[in-house]
Amino acid sequence: MLNATNELDIPPTQNAVLIREFGEPEVMSYQEGVDIPQLQADQVLIKVAYAGINPVDYKTRQGKGWAAEAIQKNTFDAGNAATLGFDVAGTVVDSTSDKFAVGDRVAALSFDGGCYADYVAVDASLLAKVPDSVSLEQAGALPCIGQTALQLIDFADIKKDDHVVINAPAGGVGHLAIQLLMNKVAEDNIKVTVICSPEKYEKLDDLIAKDKLAGWIDYTKDEAFPELQADVLLDLVGGEAGVRALEVMKPKGNVYVLPTIWVDKLKEAGSQKSLNVLGYKAQLNGEDMGRVLQLVADGKLVLHIQKSYPLSDVAAAHHELQKGDTFGKIVLKAG
Repeated sequence: MLNATNELDIPPTQNAVLIREFGEPEVMSYQEGVDIPQLQADQVLIKVAYAGINPVDYKTRQGKGWAAEAIQKNTFDAGNAATLGFDVAGTVVDSTSDKFAVGDRVAALSFDGGCYADYVAVDASLLAKVPDSVSLEQAGALPCIGQTALQLIDFADIKKDDHVVINAPAGGVGHLAIQLLMNKVAEDNIKVTVICSPEKYEKLDDLIAKDKLAGWIDYTKDEAFPELQADVLLDLVGGEAGVRALEVMKPKGNVYVLPTIWVDKLKEAGSQKSLNVLGYKAQLNGEDMGRVLQLVADGKLVLHIQKSYPLSDVAAAHHELQKGDTFGKIVLKAG
């Protein structure tokens, strides 16, 4: 490992967002003088340019889900503070890996968190280099939603001629997944129907050729959903909205739900139709990170960033995301 402090001018401490208890956005505190992570074997130290925020971030902050359980056990119970954030893009400033060099622009999805900071250590296996034509702001918004969308479409194993319905096609994961789905319309003759509000449906003009859609269901109308006899439902909402979406399915159809906390609820609701309900969580994979970045670089995937907040305004960013009407992604700018 290089002598980072002398050769790379890394400061002795950093600014970072700390959390010592679960709760509302205000439990997150932007602080100076925080220790910079020490590198372990086969890791890189990244000077953070942008960190994306995702629904899993605010659910973790609220004390919900697998990440919150890990923080409680490994951090809070020991009397320590945690730093949230799974998405990162920035520049390598130190490395114990021969795969990445100082100065490389990289991006990663890391379930270890720590990305709401000026510096973060990440396993080299999770990283991908950012193509020159992709900005670090784009790369910082992409890891979780990009890998999730790419892997979800593969995991769903959509067959030729299937009718696929996607719930929430304009959110973080959704606005990428709908583009990947529409590529299959011509390739595999699938049909795609979207469930969203009129406002979100209008925004899809920026992403896809809507005349290629099989249909649009406006969930804001107080009426039953059509019985489409759909083969596949990609439900990116869950809860009662996910239950309502089951009306479009044929018996024994396949339902893939994000987040996974809603799987049991949808299984129970879909039992009369014998629906096959499965949850999905992104798998950490530097190769898939690279695939998604290249799709953006090649113009085959359009990434929409709704707003960029300074890292010090992390609470405001969480409040915005929790409104549930985001089109695309919200990111935090470090430094």
